[in-house]
Amino acid sequence: MRKKIFIYLGLLLLSFFFLPFPHQAFGGTLSKEDEKEVALGKKVCEQVEKKWDRVVDPVRVARLEAILQRLAPEAQRPLEYEVRVISEDQPNAFSLPGGYIYFTTGMLDFARSDPELASIMAHEMVHTERKHAMIQSARNERLSLLALAVAVASRGEAAAVIMANIAQVAILNAYSRDLEKEADLGGLKMLNATGFPVSSAVTVMERLAEERLKHPYVDPGVFLDHPDLPERIGYMAAFIKNSGWPLHRKDPLRLLRTSIEEKDRRLLLRVDGKEVWSGPSTEEVRSVMGVAKREIDRFLQMELLPSDISVERDEKGLLLRVGRGVVVRQNDLPEGMSSLETFSESLRKSVVEAQRAHPMGRYLL
Repeated sequence: MRKKIFIYLGLLLLSFFFLPFPHQAFGGTLSKEDEKEVALGKKVCEQVEKKWDRVVDPVRVARLEAILQRLAPEAQRPLEYEVRVISEDQPNAFSLPGGYIYFTTGMLDFARSDPELASIMAHEMVHTERKHAMIQSARNERLSLLALAVAVASRGEAAAVIMANIAQVAILNAYSRDLEKEADLGGLKMLNATGFPVSSAVTVMERLAEERLKHPYVDPGVFLDHPDLPERIGYMAAFIKNSGWPLHRKDPLRLLRTSIEEKDRRLLLRVDGKEVWSGPSTEEVRSVMGVAKREIDRFLQMELLPSDISVERDEKGLLLRVGRGVVVRQNDLPEGMSSLETFSESLRKSVVEAQRAHPMGRYLL
C-alpha cells in the first residue's frame, strides 16, 4: 500500500512538472500545481541568496520591472514573474522554477540598452515557461522524469541534491542544445510581439562572444553539448531573416545616433557626436537637414558596406544614396552647405567607427 501511494505521488508531481500545459493568459489564477512550483522556486532562491547578496537599488530594480511588464503579457502560464538583482561582477542572468529571474549587477552594466536587457529577460522567461531547469536536472542526474518528481517529493537528501542541481543548471545556463535553442527562438518571438528590436538578442550575444574570446571559459564535461555562442548567433540571425524581421544592430547598441545642433551660426548634423554635414543657420537649411536626418535614421545601418554609401547621378542630377534610400539631392541644397561628397565620406567613416565599436557583428556573420 505504501509503495502504491509513493508511486501515485510521483505521478501527480510528474503531471505538474512535465506534461504539456494549455495556453493561459498572463494574470490568471495559479493552479495548485503552479503554487507547488513557486514554492520549489522559493527554496532554490534561498540557496542563491545565501551565495550572493541581493541588491535592492530601486532604480535598477524599477528598470527591470518596467521591461518585465512589457514582456509578461506574452507569457503562457499565469506565474507572477519577479525579477531580482544580485551583486556579482560577472555578466549573468538566470531563471528558476516559479517565475524568479535573476540579473547580476555585472549584466546590468554590460547591457548597452533596455532592448538588450529585454532580450535576456525574454530568453529566461521561456526557460521558465517550458520548465527547462527541471528537464535539464533530470537529464543530468540520469533519472526519469517520474524518478525526479519522486525525489523532489521526498524532501530529504535526494530533494536537496535535486534543488542544488536545479540551481547549478540555472546559474551556469547549462542547458543542452535543444533547450537552449528553444529559449533563444522563443525569446525572439516574445521580443517581436512586444515591440522590442529582435536584433538586441543578437548584439548582446555577439558582445558576450567577444568577452569569451578575451576570457575563455570551458564548459564542465557533463554540459559539452551546450551550444557555443557563434552557433546560437548563427541560428538566431537565420531565424530573424526567415521571419522577415529587420536585423539592425544600431538601436540596441545605441550607435549611429543622429542630432542637429547649432554652433557659431551654423547648423551641424552629427552622427554619434561627430559632425558629418553643416550649413548656415537658416530655416531652409534646417528643413533640408531635418529631412536628411530622418532618412539617415532610416537607412544608415551598421550592416552597410562602404560602397552602399555613395554619390550617384540619375535623370534629375546628383544625389546621395545610403543603402536603398536617397538622403538628399544636389538640387535641393541651399547655398553654403558642405558638398555631397564630403557628406558621403563622413557617413562612411561613421559606419566604420560604429563597426569597430562592435566588431563581432561582422566577424561572426
